[in-house]
Amino acid sequence: MNIESKWLEDFLALAEVRNFSLAAEKRNVTQPAFSRRIKALEQTVGAELIDRSKTPVALTPSGRLFRMTARTLINQIMDGVGQLSDLSKLGGNNVRVAAAHSLATSLVPSIQLELLAGKHKPVLSVEAIDVDEAIEELQEGGCDLLLAFDDELLRLPPYQSLQIGQAELLPVCACDSAGKPLYRIATNKEVPWLAYSPSSYMGRQVEAVRDQVNLQPVFLSSMTDLLKSLVLQGLGIAWLPDYAIKHELESGKVAIVGDDSLRLPITYYAYRYQARLHPAGEQVWQALRQHADLKLS
Repeated sequence: MNIESKWLEDFLALAEVRNFSLAAEKRNVTQPAFSRRIKALEQTVGAELIDRSKTPVALTPSGRLFRMTARTLINQIMDGVGQLSDLSKLGGNNVRVAAAHSLATSLVPSIQLELLAGKHKPVLSVEAIDVDEAIEELQEGGCDLLLAFDDELLRLPPYQSLQIGQAELLPVCACDSAGKPLYRIATNKEVPWLAYSPSSYMGRQVEAVRDQVNLQPVFLSSMTDLLKSLVLQGLGIAWLPDYAIKHELESGKVAIVGDDSLRLPITYYAYRYQARLHPAGEQVWQALRQHADLKLS
């Protein structure tokens, strides 16, 4: 089997932008030549990788699997070249991270200083997206690392997982000028509820206690920071992770409402494939491991 590395890079570019014209421009070739190279790759691997019937084009099931293989092969090639020429390509020392919104804003800054001290000086390229979309990014080979919550499938081969920390989802609301909660949870009175989208990870956790409280949804979002902003405006209660509201709790801007049974434990992890990452990616993984050891010790 004779697969050219430029075909792999072509395929990864197309998988990212989902458009032949844009991908060809990104790869600095004409669209006809680009299309021929993608076709040659498909013929070589013996499978259709691109579903051309859709707009934008999509990866076939074989294409999604091959995207992981292509990224691994490119990583290994560039790692070897980098060791010989003291250069690391694949975006230099760029490390692509997909992360749940709340983890991106709270966890990533906490490890940035540790990364500056390392040999390879990785540059994190962080995409903060919905948890389920972030998981799909890892499964389709769209990122080097994933920061997300507990997922049983991702803790099994061919993935590696690293428990980064534990937290709680806390039912909170804003406080008045006297420092008292604006709302109280009671069974005989509806409370305005700033809810996570039911299909989101956080939304599924809150559903576990949904029948214990009398809530009236007034807003839906999968973004913790957005719900937090509305809580601070006094528009209702929301279940927010403790790490996202630490300062607000300490300053008395928000208060926990309800009894302890409404506090929901959550665990968050870093995930990757078992295949070796490029040197900068491995350094980020080790920084996460050290961070986890400190948090959980």
